[in-house]
Amino acid sequence: MKKTYSSGVAFIFEGDTEQTFYEILISQFSGKHPEYSYSVSFDDVVNEVISESSCGSHSVIIRMNSMKTITQVAHSADWFNNSCKKKHPGIKWTVFLCYDTDSHLADITKFYEGDWLTLRRKLKGKNVEVIDLASRAMIEDLFLYDKEGICNYLEVPDQTIPREGNGKTTLKQFFRKFGKVYHEGERAADIIWGLDMDLIVASAEIQLHLVDERCFPLVSERVFRS
Repeated sequence: MKKTYSSGVAFIFEGDTEQTFYEILISQFSGKHPEYSYSVSFDDVVNEVISESSCGSHSVIIRMNSMKTITQVAHSADWFNNSCKKKHPGIKWTVFLCYDTDSHLADITKFYEGDWLTLRRKLKGKNVEVIDLASRAMIEDLFLYDKEGICNYLEVPDQTIPREGNGKTTLKQFFRKFGKVYHEGERAADIIWGLDMDLIVASAEIQLHLVDERCFPLVSERVFRS
């Protein structure tokens, strides 16, 4: 018998590093909510990691899709409509669009044009809320809010991390200084686990707290107020 959920949260990422970061962020958020049970499993049928949180009779399904290439932007809407919305009809969904602006000087205007506009149009519908989580300029720029955590990972004294362009380039250069290599994607998990997520959530220009609110909603307030 198929499980019925109270609400759903879907993440659409540009790449694997973003997905790894948000998987760990959600896991750490779950530790702040002992009233919720939180589980993560790999579904061999859909070939994806599926998470769920539950508190009493209220349960949330959490799905994730990584585009990997920009050409897959429009296809992400098909993934959401077929794998999320149609599989779990009638529930409220929040879709987080997690992407990089690539430059601190860039705004998110371009992510409302072309394939991104097509994606947003296909996502629109009853009971669907779309939220942008656009990091400036790379997801690694969020890591840099916790330089102490980065230095601890490298086992070096806490020090200033000189800027070398965007966050990814900065980390690569800083790691190289100590004879280490910064790895992206799933291989970045170890450094991400060591970061102070509370500091990052408080410092980031994007509303990371909304991830907490949607994945672990207070049952008394519900996910969406009418």
